[in-house]
Amino acid sequence: MTIQKLKTYLENLPAGWVVTGHSAPDADAVISALFEAYRLTVAGTPAAPVLQGALPREVAYLLGDLAILLPTTDALDPAVPLVLTDHNDVAAYQNPVMAVVDHHPVTTEKVPSGIDTEIRPVGAATTLVAFRLRRDGITPDAGCARLLLGAILLDTENLSPRKAKAEDREAVAWLAPLCGADTDALFAALQAELLSETDVATLYRRDYRRYTDPKGQVRLGWAILKVWADACPDPDVVRHLLAQDTAPTRVAKIVQNSRTDGTRTEYYLAAGEEAEALLTLVQSMAGDTAVRTAPDTVFLPETAAHWGRKRYAVLLNETWRKKS
Repeated sequence: MTIQKLKTYLENLPAGWVVTGHSAPDADAVISALFEAYRLTVAGTPAAPVLQGALPREVAYLLGDLAILLPTTDALDPAVPLVLTDHNDVAAYQNPVMAVVDHHPVTTEKVPSGIDTEIRPVGAATTLVAFRLRRDGITPDAGCARLLLGAILLDTENLSPRKAKAEDREAVAWLAPLCGADTDALFAALQAELLSETDVATLYRRDYRRYTDPKGQVRLGWAILKVWADACPDPDVVRHLLAQDTAPTRVAKIVQNSRTDGTRTEYYLAAGEEAEALLTLVQSMAGDTAVRTAPDTVFLPETAAHWGRKRYAVLLNETWRKKS
């Protein structure tokens, strides 16, 4: 598998299935969809990757000349069979879903049935796709290996113990020698591109997730704003976005990460019916150093316990399950 073959594939995409990540694409969603579509096509099932939403700048940087070749859409033809990567929200689509490759927990009562499903708690969906390539005897050249490697590093925060699993480390150990990359240098370059975005609306849309209750009702919308320490967005601008996005049965929340000097501080702003429950949960899990700085805001200094949104979503889901 060479970067030139991947380029030729993108220039002559076959009609057939569509492989797509979630509607707020990050590197993991984009790269996992691209390589899973290529793998399916090589295996005899024509498939094309389709990007829902704008391509983030760090992903464009990683893809280089391939970025312009990725098909994009704001709406999918409901008749086209889908393969979902980096998410498992089957109910969000009218399309027949043929397969799911994901690393997030299923947040509804039912695991998707009747389709090819691989949902495993690893650090990146791209890790699962990389293993599928290796299983099928598809060895990436240096250019392709760099794409896969970059996506895994970004989604696991450079194999952070908090995010990476043994499978992610194994995938990186396979891919890094294939492309000769210094993983620390590659992650630093990609992270610099990611953090150079400062437009608040773009930041809000680029990493937005929806979470549903056990009945499949959307209860939580979650956006993470990843910025330099000296570029934290104006909270009033964030509040305006939250007010626009929040409906009576849904909460939207912002996490602001500061990473320039190796520290980690976070602000959580929340709105909607679940806002108080969310902020109470964040503050209780963070410990005594967390501070309620406003009715809609909790600040977590570096000394607080920092958790990922997946963990909060699971705990909130348990609460919703008990209420239902």
